[in-house]
Amino acid sequence: MRTILLAAVAATLGFSGAANAATLTFDEFTHGENVTSINLGGGVTASVTANGNSSSAPDEAWVFNTGLTGTQDPDLEGPFTMDGNVYDINVGNALIIQEHDNAPDDDGNGGWITFTFSQAINFLGFDFLDDEMVFVSDDNGNGVSVGQPRGRAFDNYITNSGLLNWQNVTALTFDFGSNSGAIDNLEYEIAAVPLPASALLLLAGLGALGFASRRQQAV
Repeated sequence: MRTILLAAVAATLGFSGAANAATLTFDEFTHGENVTSINLGGGVTASVTANGNSSSAPDEAWVFNTGLTGTQDPDLEGPFTMDGNVYDINVGNALIIQEHDNAPDDDGNGGWITFTFSQAINFLGFDFLDDEMVFVSDDNGNGVSVGQPRGRAFDNYITNSGLLNWQNVTALTFDFGSNSGAIDNLEYEIAAVPLPASALLLLAGLGALGFASRRQQAV
């Protein structure tokens, strides 16, 4: 009974452990949709802001469906390759910095996309599309460059960051510099929420009461 009571108190006070890893694929959105907010589950949301470097950029993050053909940006029409030879990777939707107002097209002059989270997450990695490079950083000073040098003979390319495991992240910025490209498959988990000191004292008190109760019953 005491164990059940302690668990109930912890749940009431809002304690939670880290959730299983999840992946943000942008597949819940439609081609050309301006993304400003994302529900990550577990009561956690992310606000999305963007800034393009070209004069025609509306400073918005749009969804690009890489499964389409005849778009404004053939470089982002899948499938993609990781070795320049075998085109067999289909990724669905990705997120770009919008360049034109009439149809989805990534900003060829670069810019940045920032995610601000309502609760800390652990950032595990992501994919980058196109033959360019992006620099991603968080609010804790972590950073990594991902992508391929500009000017490769092929454009439909996908690279990934590998395992990052950045802890307690509340903001992520994807800086495209002066390059184009798209991001996809953001892997994350909801960071654990520690119990406040007052809750720890309460749990300790309940434990002491349970111990005293057992001693009385044993007498």
